[in-house]
Amino acid sequence: MGERVAAHTHPVRLSNGALVVSVDEPGWATQLRFLEADLLRRCADVAGPGSVTRIEVKVGRK
Repeated sequence: MGERVAAHTHPVRLSNGALVVSVDEPGWATQLRFLEADLLRRCADVAGPGSVTRIEVKVGRK
């Protein structure tokens, strides 16, 4: 979703269709939840349809 978002997020794991993403501040968690539909579409474009079915956001340092 861009360099600004990437600077505050870190993918943790992909398991059973759930992409777990760590963010460094709660505000970024809110932003990613708001962008979830867009993120899922972009994941489908990169990794294939159905490879990521949901995004779980955790607040914590990288």
